[in-house]
Amino acid sequence: MSNATNCLQNTDSLKLILEGTSQEQRFPPALDPAYAPVDERTVAHRMVFAQAYAAYLKYYNSNNVWEGDWQAFFNNDVSVLLAVAAVQDVDNYRSNIKGYFDFLKNRDKQSKEQELKDTLGCLFSCAGTLAKQLDVLKEGLPVEIPLKVALQNLIQNQLSQAFNKMMLYYRDGLNPAPSPPPNAPYFEDKEPTFSIMGAKITFEDVIKKQGLSKDWIPKEDSATEWADYLNHINDLSKYPSTPIYGSGNTIFDRVNHIATHNLFTSIFDQFLKVYARIVKEAGLALEKTFTEWDRHEPHYALFLAFLRLFEFARTEMNTLTGRHLDFYYREILRLKEKAAEPGHAHLLVELAKQISVYEFKKGVLFKAGKDDLGKDAYFANDYDFVANQAKVMELKTIYRHGEEKVGKAQSGIHQGRLYASPVANSDDGIGAELTSVDKSWHPFHNKIYQDGALLEIKMPHAEIGFAIASHYLLMAGGTRTITAKFTTTSLPNNLNLSTEDIDCFLTTEKEWFAGKVSEFNKESGSSLKLKIELSGADPAITPYLAKVHGYNFATNLPVLLVKLKHRDDSPYLYPQLQDVVVNQIDLTVDVKRLKNLAVSNDFGPVDISKPFQPFGASPVENSALIIGSKEVFQKTLAATVKVEWQSDPAPFNNKTVNVKTDYLLAGVWQPPSIPEPTTTITSSSFPLLGGGYSPYIDAPDLSESVHYNSSSRHGFVRLKLDNDFGQNEYEQALSAYIKKVVDKTLTDNDIKPLPPIGPFVTELTLDYTATQSITLNNANKSNFDERQARFFHVASFGYAEQHPFLNLANKVFLLPQFCFWRDGAVSSSEAELYIGLTDLKPPQNLALLFQVADGTADPLSKKPDPHIHWSYLRGNEWIPFAKDEMEDKTGGLLNSGIITFALPRDASDTNTLLTAGMHWLRAAVASGSDAVCRLRLVAAQALKATFTDKGNDPTFPAKALESGTISKLDQPDAAVKKITQPFATFGGRGKEDSKAFYTRVSERLRHKDRGITLWDYERLILDAFPQIYKVKCLNHLQYEPDESGKGVYRELAPGHVTIITIPGQQVRNLRDPFRPYTSLGLLEEIGAFLSKRLSCFVTLHVRNPEFEEVLVKCRVHLNTGLDETFYVEKLQEAITRFLSPWAFPGGGSPSFGGKVYKSVLINFVEDLPYVDYVTDFQLFHSFNDFHGNPQTIEKDEVEGSRAVSILVSARKHVIDAINPVVAETPGEKCPCEAT
Repeated sequence: MSNATNCLQNTDSLKLILEGTSQEQRFPPALDPAYAPVDERTVAHRMVFAQAYAAYLKYYNSNNVWEGDWQAFFNNDVSVLLAVAAVQDVDNYRSNIKGYFDFLKNRDKQSKEQELKDTLGCLFSCAGTLAKQLDVLKEGLPVEIPLKVALQNLIQNQLSQAFNKMMLYYRDGLNPAPSPPPNAPYFEDKEPTFSIMGAKITFEDVIKKQGLSKDWIPKEDSATEWADYLNHINDLSKYPSTPIYGSGNTIFDRVNHIATHNLFTSIFDQFLKVYARIVKEAGLALEKTFTEWDRHEPHYALFLAFLRLFEFARTEMNTLTGRHLDFYYREILRLKEKAAEPGHAHLLVELAKQISVYEFKKGVLFKAGKDDLGKDAYFANDYDFVANQAKVMELKTIYRHGEEKVGKAQSGIHQGRLYASPVANSDDGIGAELTSVDKSWHPFHNKIYQDGALLEIKMPHAEIGFAIASHYLLMAGGTRTITAKFTTTSLPNNLNLSTEDIDCFLTTEKEWFAGKVSEFNKESGSSLKLKIELSGADPAITPYLAKVHGYNFATNLPVLLVKLKHRDDSPYLYPQLQDVVVNQIDLTVDVKRLKNLAVSNDFGPVDISKPFQPFGASPVENSALIIGSKEVFQKTLAATVKVEWQSDPAPFNNKTVNVKTDYLLAGVWQPPSIPEPTTTITSSSFPLLGGGYSPYIDAPDLSESVHYNSSSRHGFVRLKLDNDFGQNEYEQALSAYIKKVVDKTLTDNDIKPLPPIGPFVTELTLDYTATQSITLNNANKSNFDERQARFFHVASFGYAEQHPFLNLANKVFLLPQFCFWRDGAVSSSEAELYIGLTDLKPPQNLALLFQVADGTADPLSKKPDPHIHWSYLRGNEWIPFAKDEMEDKTGGLLNSGIITFALPRDASDTNTLLTAGMHWLRAAVASGSDAVCRLRLVAAQALKATFTDKGNDPTFPAKALESGTISKLDQPDAAVKKITQPFATFGGRGKEDSKAFYTRVSERLRHKDRGITLWDYERLILDAFPQIYKVKCLNHLQYEPDESGKGVYRELAPGHVTIITIPGQQVRNLRDPFRPYTSLGLLEEIGAFLSKRLSCFVTLHVRNPEFEEVLVKCRVHLNTGLDETFYVEKLQEAITRFLSPWAFPGGGSPSFGGKVYKSVLINFVEDLPYVDYVTDFQLFHSFNDFHGNPQTIEKDEVEGSRAVSILVSARKHVIDAINPVVAETPGEKCPCEAT
């Protein structure tokens, strides 16, 4: 017992080991009416009986005198000779010979010397008797009988050599030379204990007294007569003694040696083969003599005629057992065969263009061609059905990968990665033609497996991210920095962010521009920071245009698009951020050296691309410079005007000139109500602080900037001088200076006045920082209506604006969510299938046909209950169907069937999450995406019809009608454009035959439709599910494996019953022929069937077996001249076929609890005709231990580690071909050679 106290894993060393029951084992031989016939004797038996009986009848001649017996009348006809051979029981001969050999091999019989001698003598006599009787048959047959020639050839070419060895062994056992320690002879001449072709003759009588014909003399011997040949045998110079008896010291050692020697046993194998062939051919030849042999004696011909006529009476007599069985089953128990089960068909309806809806009443007939009798066949609608114009137009899939390793990638690198197929029913997810034989595709993913390992996921990576649309992003130039701070409810503690994990794009005039991500990190426990930088050389950020940028965002504001990056060297970021709830986004833009300004002064617009005089050539008090910018003054900001002076301004006589700021508000220039710091004209920067007023209106304005004019109302700032530059004083001072020069009154203290230097600007720019807070935790309608920025989720198939007012949860996640509500809790989706519908007019019913590829669900997956969650799209929100709004006939996409939906009135086709203009359904699974079948078709307007018998051929229900057979209504209707039968009919079964009837009733009388014993469970399943080949029932065993190979396995689990099934060849999983798994759908059906017939105290588990691999490693030397590559591959297949014959056409069936012996495999490989020798042979057993860890152990004898195990071949064995040129000669080296 292993791990007896383990609650999840333990075994029972005392468990009952059984093989289970197969379909062939259900029918007991005794139930066959022909098993014990009243008279089982054939014509041949009666002829042999008459021959023997004739010896007891006295013959009286014409003088009424007793003159011998009647054998002369019944012995000489050719038919008698053949009849004697035809009635021989070869199996009886085989079992008796085996019994003799078993006795001689049994070491417990060592002390019984006389019995050992007698038994070996019987073996010699059996061979001698058979040889003699075959010789008699050959000699007695006329030459016209082909069997005579065939038997003669067999004797000359095969049996003569074998019998020659037998005579030598007989001679050496009588008179061994030299004389061995035990007393000779080693056997006693004994007659066989059973008759062989009607005779029992000792070997000595055969070869010495009776003799054989010269056909038994080998061609190598010169004798022409049997007596001469016998003398040659006794001549040691011609035939030396053989070591067949070995050199043992006891009689047992000697007889055991010959009994186990293949030279001796092969003689009996050879005789057995010839014997079996002659018996078979004698029976065929006998039948021909009845009709083709015209030389029967009249009296014997009359006797044969009687026997042939008597066969009719015998046949009638032998029906008594069957009639008695029928009387009991049919008359006493009043049981009868199961009636034929009608076939079913899924049909698709297409209405005429002008018809919006059409009702098909229950029982409406559809034509299904003609049966074999020429009668019309009909299928009838199963239920009332209302068809409409809705059609399936698009199929899309989202898949979130789990822990399974993909290809050679680092483990865990793909966990949580999202994949998206815009065309789910394609080979690559984007529209390539399907390449599978049945044109099937998986509804949730497209995984490619090789040798049981996941090689790749053949789907495009999902595009996941978010977008922010805001007028704050309108930035025409300069050095720009965008900082987005996300205030969240909380962030994961182990959040690991990198700037390489995301791509950021901004809208420009011609395309999306990729901004440089300089910072992306976690600032605190609930804050994320994203920083993007653009240089002055980067293009202007412009408003969003759908025709330029795609995505169809419902905005014209500039957009920042952030997408998660799929990296081969790093895990996908989505799992870390998927649950992050955003409360607020603080969007900050910082612009340096903005030049895109609308500047004017008192003299009109100013071109600031070249040096200019901001206040004119002669600035005076109140001279003004007006600066405007639609980009700048629609944001809440702090700005600074920056200037570069060509030369510093110098008012006359250092006169103080300050710059004052006015703001245009409602068309009126307003000075600041709160005094601002004084800025002199000589400064290079002029801050715009507002001074109590807002120099901006925080509202989007995407029009081009214009210069100030009379119609301007806001968005401008005026820089105004509070004094002149002293030009008048300069002129007066200059005049006075000139006058003194003219008057020659100029003194040394008089200095020529310098002219004032007015402002001359080389470059005028604007720096500003603006911050916008986007509130995402207020679900009030007013907050939603007054929003100026937009926050979008971006997914592979569309987008959706996010605001707490727009969803029932009243919260906004950072990233798109793939989840659904079930039982009051949120479940994350592992995969989602989207079905796009056109021409649907809710509220309407919709019937979708899901045609699956049977048995393609992963048999190792455990199907959750409930599994598939269905919902419909309302706006951009998925709304689950109520229980009474849908009906699933597919068993969760495990079987082909129809799912009917009642779409509510609020289902809409105005959405942005998926293709607009369509209604959308979603099938989502939280786990077990492999636990559904691949799909071949998803189509609308489906109904189910069933065959209606109108006196048709009784075999018709069992026939599967090919697709397209049903295409018309019985009564045509103009409202119906077309009826389509996309696939063959299904579910039909003919009337139960007698054998199946007898089997079912016999089993029913025992188990009474209740599962109590192991026998009951197995027979109940095999009867109800003919597609199951074998069933094994294990009591008090709990087996609940998971996908990782772990789970629960307890052989000491009272109350638990585990059923292990193996499907029939026709329904086995084609994905892996080495592992015949039963489909999940069928397992569920079996579980549901049994649950109704079990005790309420039983916990039932219906599972697939656990397959454990057997791997061979060896080195082989092929026969000289053979192609190494070809024959190594052929050896691979031979070993694989030997270990898993069921994986090949015409192979056997899997066996529970089988054993594989290393010695047997070595012998198998060595016996292959192209193998010279094999060496370094190793046998490995691969299985999962009790902790779910894979183990590979070398063994000499491999057997399943558990009661649910089946041994299978490894997918590829390790075989090295030995090159004799470079291979070292095997053997030990002499130690002295190294010295």
